Amino acid sequence: MNKDNISQIEPLLETRAFIYDVLRRAFLQEPTLEFLTFLNDGSLLENFPFQEEQQDIREGVEQILALIHEKDLTKAEVFDSLHWDYTRMFIGPDRLPAPLWESAYLSKERLLFQEQTLKVRQAYLKYQFLPRNFMQEADDHLGLELDFMYQLTLQARQAMNEGNIEKLQQIFTDQKDFLENHLLQWVPELALKIRENAQSSFYPGIAKILKGFLTLDLEALEELMDSTQCCVK
Repeated sequence: MNKDNISQIEPLLETRAFIYDVLRRAFLQEPTLEFLTFLNDGSLLENFPFQEEQQDIREGVEQILALIHEKDLTKAEVFDSLHWDYTRMFIGPDRLPAPLWESAYLSKERLLFQEQTLKVRQAYLKYQFLPRNFMQEADDHLGLELDFMYQLTLQARQAMNEGNIEKLQQIFTDQKDFLENHLLQWVPELALKIRENAQSSFYPGIAKILKGFLTLDLEALEELMDSTQCCVK
């Protein structure tokens, strides 16, 4: 591959951006009516990428589709139940069954704003990525980590359009490192806790899609790095 045909990777970048966008919206905050309406007709999920390639993605999609076929996610009682499921598992006030912070899984004390949080912050600052509620919300919240991967994918697309192959390669390298050293280190355990503690199949389905996609994206990034390596001087 050379600089003239590097745009052949654009469909994969677009697909990665789409999936990271869906996943970050699922975990950044309690479910909004806009997000549930986005999912509710089922067509987005029926055509969700990589179902044939990745079993967890396929099974997660099937879980959520089964729920959608049974219930309208935008109905008040369903909306309220999903909202409560998010609050109970991820916010509190009681002890959290499935906390959404990396530190809760990887630090010895299971405390926030510790070494893991600072390592994540260092990765963010390399790209001038400042999360909302900086210094108030721990940087290693799952929604923020997924947002970071989404924003880097947008930067990769821009670098590709500008023909900046060196920057493109660096972004892919940093995304791969972030997956290996952060997200993939704790998301599998989180997905298990969500499955064990959720009161509906919605978040277990989303967590299964997340776990499957992160595993697949690591392979995709290795391929993207190989495809651009020949173009780096």
